Amino acid sequence: MAQRRGLSGRAPRPGRRRGEVVFTARAAFRAEPGRVFEVLTDWPRQSAWVPATVVQRRGGAPGRPGERFAGVSRLGPFVLDDEMVVVSSTPPAPGREGRVRVRKVGAVLGGVVDLVVRPDGPGRARVEWTERILVRPRALALLVDLGGPVPALLGRAAFGAVLRAARPELEGRR
Repeated sequence: MAQRRGLSGRAPRPGRRRGEVVFTARAAFRAEPGRVFEVLTDWPRQSAWVPATVVQRRGGAPGRPGERFAGVSRLGPFVLDDEMVVVSSTPPAPGREGRVRVRKVGAVLGGVVDLVVRPDGPGRARVEWTERILVRPRALALLVDLGGPVPALLGRAAFGAVLRAARPELEGRR
């Protein structure tokens, strides 16, 4: 079977689909896991931490499967409407991590987001934010593939910065 190649002549990275970017950002917080989970999954709150982006609720019960929201990012004349829907949500409880899975359902970005909040000792939590983004327009997917590891490195750095920006609110220092 011939290997798929794009206009660049490159095959997708092993284990990845054409135009797919996968990264994980991690951070630890001095806060109860329940609070961290509650704040991070109050999607419109993220508008304060994500540069040039406003997160809007678009339907469904907040924090429940079926909730719809979008991150609308603007950079000059360019607008990206990153539409998402909550697929599953389990808040943390004593002895149990919290997990939420979000599916990206927009015209430009598809994929899934997995957010895990783990207890990390008394009054402490660890966050693992993994995105598996699928860039849908063929031309943009080819650009992503040409970028090699750079899009994933940028994604991890950007979401690490988002988690750092959220720290004061997550730790109740705001």
